[in-house]
Amino acid sequence: MNIAVCVKHAVDEGELRADTSGRPQLQGALSKMGSFDRNAVEEAIRLKESNGGSVTVVCLGGADSKKTLKEALAMGCDKALAVASARALDALATSYYLSRALKKAGPFDVVLLAEGASDTYHGLVGPMLARWLGLPFLGFARKVEVNGSKVRTEAALEDRAESYETVLPAVISVVSEVNTPRYPTLLQIMQAAKKPMEEVTVESLTDEGAPKFGVTVGDVVVQSVDRKKLVFEGPAEETSRKLIDALRKEGLL
Repeated sequence: MNIAVCVKHAVDEGELRADTSGRPQLQGALSKMGSFDRNAVEEAIRLKESNGGSVTVVCLGGADSKKTLKEALAMGCDKALAVASARALDALATSYYLSRALKKAGPFDVVLLAEGASDTYHGLVGPMLARWLGLPFLGFARKVEVNGSKVRTEAALEDRAESYETVLPAVISVVSEVNTPRYPTLLQIMQAAKKPMEEVTVESLTDEGAPKFGVTVGDVVVQSVDRKKLVFEGPAEETSRKLIDALRKEGLL
């Protein structure tokens, strides 16, 4: 089985700080493989382990994105494809260039990716990618099973779970509940440096069907949080009553 997994080198949202105006400080911000992308990589590796084949990890971004590719290789992917872009792309352009890269490196039986990026979580690249590739799309998967030429997923929806099935090849997006990502050992990290990594540019993938960049970000402001800073002192029974009274006063109980 030939498997591809698309990942994003994202801003580390857990370490992101805001300035006095409430805007995130992106200059010099730490970055990493997106939190949910690690689940997609793990699922790709599990499919390889249970069905055989190989896994190609694909990442679109700047030079720093190679760190994410190396981490995916250390986790167990077999080869990497870096799609170099000097500028940030919107979801439509991202899905287009990923599709062009996958067509160049493929064909693939399964294309996996996270349901959304951990820093922006637009959730648009998956279905757009499937449309560019002309393949069926299965989203919100918390369980993925391949049986011969078919794939079955269990989707986690807001109030229920549903099962879907389609023939391969297909594009599948997974949620974080699908698995627990592994952490590579020191030996695996060292071995990852010997695995093949190819690089292409978005310019080399452009053709007459390339979309124009239609989305720009006007402004981003961090949501402010005002804490009550209530401290209850005394015996456990007394402080419990005070806490319940305070929650009721706020309309939370």
